[in-house]
Amino acid sequence: MEYQTFRGSDVHEALSAVRDALGSDALIGSTRRVTNGRAGAFGHTYVEIMAAPGRGVGGATAAEMTDSPARPQRAVPSRERFVQRAPARATQENLEQEIRQLKALVDELSHGRSPREKAQAMLNGAGIEGTLAKDLAQGSTRAARAGRGALRTWLRNRLADRIIVQPRLLERPYRQLMACVGPTGVGKTTTLAKLAARAALDLGRSVHVISLDTFRVGAVEQWKRYAELIGIPFDVARDADQFAEIVMHSNADLILVDTAGRTAEDDTPTRRLAECLERAGGMRHEILLVLPAWLRATDAERVAASYSSPKPTALVVTKLDETNEIGGVLHAALPGSTPLAYLCDGPKVPEDIHDAAVATLVDAVLPREE
Repeated sequence: MEYQTFRGSDVHEALSAVRDALGSDALIGSTRRVTNGRAGAFGHTYVEIMAAPGRGVGGATAAEMTDSPARPQRAVPSRERFVQRAPARATQENLEQEIRQLKALVDELSHGRSPREKAQAMLNGAGIEGTLAKDLAQGSTRAARAGRGALRTWLRNRLADRIIVQPRLLERPYRQLMACVGPTGVGKTTTLAKLAARAALDLGRSVHVISLDTFRVGAVEQWKRYAELIGIPFDVARDADQFAEIVMHSNADLILVDTAGRTAEDDTPTRRLAECLERAGGMRHEILLVLPAWLRATDAERVAASYSSPKPTALVVTKLDETNEIGGVLHAALPGSTPLAYLCDGPKVPEDIHDAAVATLVDAVLPREE
């Protein structure tokens, strides 16, 4: 059973979206209130419901959960998956009442699902979907029957067993080349600047940056400023021959390569990088696929599959400060056992980059329940 995510400013609005997309007989998997953790004017909360097309057996339906008579709701197109409307500010009393209501609904609904469906619904709520969710949920029967807390602990351990990390790449004792690849706007240049600053300023290593990004307006000027601030050499390579010449004359411990963002229709940046690597004289290299933490599961799988030559050796997750749900981006790593190297949670250079750690990732995907 494939669950989908629906959101609204309150339970009624989210259920309205479920009914419009899946019908009144849709099965409700889980319901929760999500907040961005901020107070005051920057505070933001919404209700999130996991639902699947009705099968006619088991579980509560959207119609059964809807109060009668129903309040008039905004019409939602049948293909709209999310309701993205600014939530009304609720009083503390109303908020507590809704939380109690949501907890009661979760308790009621959990009786109508199989243990494996409970595990899948919990993973779906964290952004992990489809085949990966089914795979991770295998063997969860005993934990699911022991209760929600036991199931969450079991899934956290399951994730910890599957996640692979590759920390301290900058501390390797040999000379190496490190390139960042990924779609436009995911933070490749900023990630490389953080790596350059950490290697040069914190670890005392010699660093040389080469940019292959001659397409983006201002890319070269941005790197010139970074290089001047960090105190490292910077060059632009317009073709494989020029790249090979720069590498041959460089004596840096670490060569960092920036690339242009790739689109689904144009693989020029990755083909260009592959040609350059062939001319790098057999130098050891790492290809870091950079993706944002908020990427949805299907998009993460699609993007990861498009990078086959050169094949990424590790994953960097950026923009962790911009989302509360990062399970989707793991679809770029777990199916192919790709290790995670770095986590970035802000724009500061070099403060906002950290070695990937299993415990940190598990806490971010499936936080411990208070």
